[in-house]
Amino acid sequence: MKSLSGAFFLFVGATFLFAPFCDAGHAILHELERQQRSTIEYSCDDQAYYDQFASSKQALCDESLENAITELRASKSQCLEKLQKLVEQQQEKLAICSQARSTNAASCSAKLAALSSQIGQCQAKCSAATALKLVKLSTGSYYISPSSEQKNWHMADKFCKSNGLELASVETIKENDALVAAFGPSTDRFWISGTDLGSEKKFYWSGVGKTMETFWYFEDGQPDNANNNENCVQYVKETNKPTYKWNDENCNTPFRFVCELEATK
Repeated sequence: MKSLSGAFFLFVGATFLFAPFCDAGHAILHELERQQRSTIEYSCDDQAYYDQFASSKQALCDESLENAITELRASKSQCLEKLQKLVEQQQEKLAICSQARSTNAASCSAKLAALSSQIGQCQAKCSAATALKLVKLSTGSYYISPSSEQKNWHMADKFCKSNGLELASVETIKENDALVAAFGPSTDRFWISGTDLGSEKKFYWSGVGKTMETFWYFEDGQPDNANNNENCVQYVKETNKPTYKWNDENCNTPFRFVCELEATK
């Protein structure tokens, strides 16, 4: 028991004796370890590697940026090209619309001028017709020339037209009877618009451009084209006949005539 106690005191004494040396050793080892770690983290080779890596990353970034800029420029160019085409198409459409408007305006102006001219002619015809003192019958308005006013068929036709009228075209029995009644007791002859000028024996009304097929009122034995020179139709009352009927006669012989205001029929 005594020996164990001595050993214990010997160990404790040794510990106190060598403790400072252990602490110093630990400090030295700690410093060496720190230096070693410092050397590993900041070696020149590693620094060069990191520099190269950073440089490579910068190059990749610059390249990506340059590519992006190039794509943006290409996109901008395409956009500007499309915009230019759209502008050109719009300008073309505007030009077409403008031309159409100008054409329509010119057409409208021409139509308006034509209508104005027609109105003027109509007014002139109405004024002339009124000045001629038309006779109003149940079938329309007529001008029956007085005995002092006689013309050949051609000049009578011209006179009627120049006054907004036409040589009378007698197309119905009703119109015929109205005119015959208007002639009264006269035995004069009256040109009307019937003729076969241009085609022998094919009579038509020059005033309306119709054939004389629907109504035929020639005197017995007429038309006879006497002397091969009778091509115009007139009203005539033979001395031994009770009323007026039609007869073909030389167009160049002057007689009274009948004009009608065709628009009122």
